[in-house]
Amino acid sequence: MENNGINKIEEALNNPNFTIGRYPIGDSSFTQIREEGKIYVDKTAELYQLVNDSKYYFLSRPRRFGKSLMLSTLKAFFEGHKELFDGLAMGRLETEWRQHPVIHLSMGGKDFSSLGDLKIHLNAILGDNEFDLNIESDAESPETRFKALIKKAHNKYGQKVVILVDEYDKPILDTRYKESNLHEDVKSLLRAFYGCIKEAADHIRFVMITGITKFSHVNIFSGLNNLRDISLLPEYNAICGITESEMAEYFSEDIAVFAQRNCMTPEDAKKEIKLQYDGYRFASEGENIYNPFSTLNAFANMRFGSYWFQSGTSRYLVEELQQNHYDFSNLDGVEASEYELSGAPEVTDNPVGLLYQSGYLTIKDYEYGTYILGFPNHEVSSGFYNELLKIILPQDSDRFNALSLYRYANLGEPEKLMQQLQLGLSKFNCMQIQKPEYEYQFKTMLHAIVMASGLDVESEVLTPAGRIDMVVRTLHYIYLIEFKIDSTPEAALRQIDSKDYPFKYYGDPRPIYKIGANFSTELRRLTGWIIS
Repeated sequence: MENNGINKIEEALNNPNFTIGRYPIGDSSFTQIREEGKIYVDKTAELYQLVNDSKYYFLSRPRRFGKSLMLSTLKAFFEGHKELFDGLAMGRLETEWRQHPVIHLSMGGKDFSSLGDLKIHLNAILGDNEFDLNIESDAESPETRFKALIKKAHNKYGQKVVILVDEYDKPILDTRYKESNLHEDVKSLLRAFYGCIKEAADHIRFVMITGITKFSHVNIFSGLNNLRDISLLPEYNAICGITESEMAEYFSEDIAVFAQRNCMTPEDAKKEIKLQYDGYRFASEGENIYNPFSTLNAFANMRFGSYWFQSGTSRYLVEELQQNHYDFSNLDGVEASEYELSGAPEVTDNPVGLLYQSGYLTIKDYEYGTYILGFPNHEVSSGFYNELLKIILPQDSDRFNALSLYRYANLGEPEKLMQQLQLGLSKFNCMQIQKPEYEYQFKTMLHAIVMASGLDVESEVLTPAGRIDMVVRTLHYIYLIEFKIDSTPEAALRQIDSKDYPFKYYGDPRPIYKIGANFSTELRRLTGWIIS
């Protein structure tokens, strides 16, 4: 077995066409993925448990996290396509393979700017399902048509109906910042539409509804009081995404090829892929999850990139946090209750819930009913802070390339690293805040600049003798940086030594650079630093 694995990796390394056609980028059709032999990370054991445990479900996950593929897999299962599950857990576990009529509704792929847009879309997707099920309808309103479709499908095929709803909340999110009547009208229409599910309960075998935001307080599903929310349950933490064990099982060859094509060792490639794309968790306990969209894109392109973040900007989130004067430097380690994570955006004043539901923060720990959140990985943190820099930098300034910090930190060149940090801070030449506020603003800007580079950085790191202003870590180096304001670099370096800040990292094989620096409030820039 071991030699066979080595041979496969060698074969992959020598195959220039290794990446072509392997990855289902943007493909959420289970049937197509299986028929074309693309990589499918087997989640069917969890789905088997799902379909046998209960009847009505809701799942919240960030965009591009595999929700649509999960629903497509369920559709194929309930339609009885046994051949597609050969070699998968579901193929071994299921014995009956009953064929059910499936109604698949997706709210994605369209922008909703009016109530008419929503009605047209609902009627269109109902028409598609009627065509697929060979059912005629003379109903006019979407809710009447939906209710009739459920009953007719059951009667026609003699099996209860399966209902799968993808991105249920897209119309709600699209109209959230529009005039209030439209937003309320959209919710009212959806409430009546989804209310058909409860009214047709006798005709239904299974329901799965997915979205980004939680339904608990939106009142859209007020009639479905038996809808089970599995979004925060540990047993379904990994129902979407890629776990560490799945990375080893499905992508060992891909990591080896990735390492060769990026002039890295396989071990370093594995570590860097983990830092960039791993780190999600959706329950109080459970293993971390890789972002499937970014991971598959990285393997397909054989290079690192901000794939998930660039596929949908968080600019409106950053602007909202800025308007609320939220502390950007403390997003790692922020606390939230289950209510805040589960609440709809319009019923909680805490933006942390929206950041979690949108995928910009994730669960890092859980203590006595409180969730500890933070950025999942470097892709998200650097992308978020790059958006912040675009907003807070003067419009007429030259854009600062934060990636230069990443390059010099990884090369082990602290002098050039500090020069780039000085250049980045110089872009904030319009600061007009009074002197007592300088320390807060200065450290916030520092944190934003370094985070935007994609480096692993922590601010105010606790040690036995005090707090280090900033710790930057790469695969091969550690940088301990202490900043003084209107003082001297020597004083900053003395603090590092006198409080023995490196003690926290004793035993780590990576070289440690100690850097003391000074910021002048009069000159509004770094005026010097000492490296030891």
